[in-house]
Amino acid sequence: MILKDCHSGTVRYEDKDYKVRVVSGIDNKPALYFKDPNLQDIRMSRTEVIFNDNIKGCIKAKCDVVVRKNPGYPRMSEFWMGECEILEVVEIIQRQQDIRASVDITVQFTSENNGKSFFGVITNISAGGIYMVTSEPLTIGEILNFHYTFKNVERPFRCMVLWGQMDESGSNGYGLRFIELNEGGETAIRGYVFNVLREQRRNEAEESGEQ
Repeated sequence: MILKDCHSGTVRYEDKDYKVRVVSGIDNKPALYFKDPNLQDIRMSRTEVIFNDNIKGCIKAKCDVVVRKNPGYPRMSEFWMGECEILEVVEIIQRQQDIRASVDITVQFTSENNGKSFFGVITNISAGGIYMVTSEPLTIGEILNFHYTFKNVERPFRCMVLWGQMDESGSNGYGLRFIELNEGGETAIRGYVFNVLREQRRNEAEESGEQ
């Protein structure tokens, strides 16, 4: 199976991105449920689909997607569903081997695409990338800059938007990959993640009464 633990993704068809809910099936044929109501019965041949897999990472693939009315509507909220066949894995954009830490860091981001600045909250971080929540709508492939002191020295960081989904709070959640991360920046982030996890384990031990 190509997908291990995937519940969301993005379908790119005719220069438009469609966010989808993913239900894994057998023989690499997941079902895709479209949030966009303005669709129609259509066959998307060899279209690009980005799957957000919690175990394997962000998987870019070429797929055949046959879109039809969702037989589960209105019990399900999505009016359209797609029968998807994964034809070819093009790239695994982001793997999840890096140790991650849950955090709550508010920083100011600046988009290289349009120069707009906005605030976002980093809720998950590793040396590979971050998960960030913001009210600002972003696009796949957009490049963002931010500054932060992860270890004594404030450093600039660049990252690329890989995928997005609606967060539980109703805000937009985005997975971003660090790009052009130098050795000093990577070391600082790894050290920061290690310290956060160590502190979290220490607090858990204290709460449970362990020595």
